[in-house]
Formats: sequence, structure tokens, C-alpha cells
Amino acid sequence: VLAEALEKQRRKRFALTEQSGALERSQLPSEAKARAKAVARAEALPLLLRECDAAEAALSDLHARLYERRPDLPALRRAMEELGLEQRLELYDVDRAAMDQWGRPAGFDGLVVDSPRGVPILIGRQSFADPLLRRVARGADLWFQVRASRGSRVLLRTSMRRDLTRSHRECMEAAADLAAYFSPLRRHGEVEVMYTDSRHVAKRGGRVGQLKDGKKIGLLTAHPERAALLAREAQDEQGWPV
Repeated sequence: VLAEALEKQRRKRFALTEQSGALERSQLPSEAKARAKAVARAEALPLLLRECDAAEAALSDLHARLYERRPDLPALRRAMEELGLEQRLELYDVDRAAMDQWGRPAGFDGLVVDSPRGVPILIGRQSFADPLLRRVARGADLWFQVRASRGSRVLLRTSMRRDLTRSHRECMEAAADLAAYFSPLRRHGEVEVMYTDSRHVAKRGGRVGQLKDGKKIGLLTAHPERAALLAREAQDEQGWPV
């Protein structure tokens, strides 16, 4: 419940930031009523952003406390209820939530997490082939895999966000960090991760969905420790072994 609420606030903040930037770049309408509405919206945005930041900070604090060595669960629940999450706690279905992430394709039993911009990141189980991921990948999506070892294939599903025409750097770095974390190189400080689009992954045979070094379109230096908390939370919530 905390993770969902925190992600909702992050998406809200991102949307408000985008609106603020759009208003700054645009000219005010000439029609009086529309102009007054635009001015009122511009004046309200800073307050909305401050409220969003405050809510996100409170949720982040509770989320961090949840992963302390001995969290005070009754106190955490009371704090969540004070933030308006009482009904969500009562109605939360653990089994359904484990497989109910936005961007999860039918039949996919891997992990699904959100990038910093709300793009679904799919993490396949370590195997020789990922035919399902290969089928759901679209033109704007990118694949990630460690270069020097075996590991999970990771798919950044940018195509799920129709307002994005390309994968943003911060989303790519998040996907690369996850690819490094879910590999035998997890404990390394820096790991080379290659990425490519769906045109350059194996399309048939026993290694469908696999990336080949010669067909990569780029490399990123990943830091597995940056993905550790997000990965552990996703594993706890979605029932994956650590």
C-alpha cells in the first residue's frame, strides 16, 4: 500500500512539473475567460507542488521505516491511516497485488517495477530464452542485459507511455541498474550493461530474446546497489525469491 501511494505521488509530481514547464513555455490565451483560467492554474501550481512534495516526503519516511530492522508496525499503520490510507489498507488484496502491476503482460511471471518517469520495467527470470518478452516488445522499447555474464533480460516498455517518444536517460539507467542487480555481478560496484531495441534481439530458436554483443546499440555503466532497495521491495511484494 505504501509503495503504491508513493508511486502515485511521484507520478502526480511529475505531471505537475510537466504542466508547470508547459505553462512557462506557452503564451497566455487572448480570450479573457481562458486567460484568467490559465493565470489561476499557473498561480495554483506552486502550492500543489509543495503539497505533493510534502506528501511524498511523509510517505518516503514511512516507507524507509518499514524496512528498519525491527519496524513498529502498529505505529506505521496508524501513521498511514492519518495520511488517508485507512480504506486502502482494509481493502488491500495481497495475492492480487502481487500480479497486478501496470505494464505486466498476461502470462509474465517476472518482476515489474516503475522507472522514475513511470515507465514499466519488466525483469525476466534468468533463462536462455524470453519468448514472451520478445512478443510484447514494441518499437520504442529497449532491452538491457549485462555484457560480461549471464543475467536477466530487462525490458523498458517506453511504448506503454504514449506521451514519450523515446526512452529518457534516467529510465535507461534504472533499467540498466536492475539488469546488473539481477545477474551474477550484483556485488560489483560498476557493471557494463548493453542495450538495444527489439530489431536486434534473437527472434527465434532456443535463445529468443537474447542480446548479442555485436548487435548492441549502446553501453551503460550500471550500479547494482542503486537498484537494491527497489528490487527487494518488488521481490517482497510480487513473491519472487531473493
